[in-house]
Amino acid sequence: MGANSRRRGGFPLVLLLITTLMVAACGGGNDDKSDTVVSADAGIDALVAAAKKEGKVTIYSAQGLDALNNFAAEFEKEYPGIDVETVRGVDGDLSVKVETEFQTGKGIADMYVNASLSWVQTQAKAGRFLAPTGPELTGKGTYDAKQYVHDGNYFETNSAVLTFGWNTKLYPKGLTDYPDLLDPALTGKIGVIEPTAPSIVDFYLWLEETYGADFVTKLAAQKPRIYPSSLPMGEAMASGEIAAGSFVAPIALVPAKAKGAPVDFKMPPSGAWGSRYYGMVLKSGPHPNAAQLLANFMVTEKGQELITPSAGSVLANVPGTLITNDKVRLQDPSKLTPDAVAAYQKKWKSLFQ
Repeated sequence: MGANSRRRGGFPLVLLLITTLMVAACGGGNDDKSDTVVSADAGIDALVAAAKKEGKVTIYSAQGLDALNNFAAEFEKEYPGIDVETVRGVDGDLSVKVETEFQTGKGIADMYVNASLSWVQTQAKAGRFLAPTGPELTGKGTYDAKQYVHDGNYFETNSAVLTFGWNTKLYPKGLTDYPDLLDPALTGKIGVIEPTAPSIVDFYLWLEETYGADFVTKLAAQKPRIYPSSLPMGEAMASGEIAAGSFVAPIALVPAKAKGAPVDFKMPPSGAWGSRYYGMVLKSGPHPNAAQLLANFMVTEKGQELITPSAGSVLANVPGTLITNDKVRLQDPSKLTPDAVAAYQKKWKSLFQ
């Protein structure tokens, strides 16, 4: 790893991505580097040469810190002479930093990965992102650029997914899909998450849309225990406090199972709830070609294997991944207005508390 490369972001691995709906401020300075970016037609060799000349790239990301650092280290091996600095944080914090850099014209981040679609779309409409130029992102590789590169120059990179799981000792027959949580044998023995954020409200909306309008009501009738996030729910399942969980993170269960914890999970056959991640090469960034190369590497098979352990990938059949992005819930911000969220939270409390 490059001597000057630093790893920042002391936040622990966030197993649940909380989507913050933000309205971006407009205006201010913007040091657009688009005229210095190697064109897509120039080819990968020209892009690599330009990136090495820049010698550094900084990525802000809401992706898991361990996966992000492993990805950065492999990129540095693949392209020696380019140091990667990772800055890990939650969407709400990093978005503010990026907006400040847009407005002042003093860019630090070259690439940004964010899961708050409303923020991404707002900035895309403002023209904040450079058009991708790498071969994968321009349709010359395995990555489906037509499906995953969106208007406004942002592109899907991977996804975090949540699913159902069970304690293999307490419930040895296991679960095949969410309706199995309604087994009378599980009454009082399952965990649910409290919808304290818009993203979790969306999870319950997805359950109702997928399994019937009365599914959440039936789930409440199971007299479940309530947890604040996926992490304590998964731990409670492993310890035997509950026999099954409705909102657990494979990225935590896989290593726990490998260490002998009596836990297992499956992905829903019709698709999963989760958060898609979106990548952007920022016009305000000082190293645009290195950012283009980093973005391209992230959507290769090797990049996906590193950045997407036990989660969703934009490529099929990537070792260690569980599902492809096209089968992961796509949130609709128009259904998650403050009033709509508050109304659903009131309904949920009337059922579960």
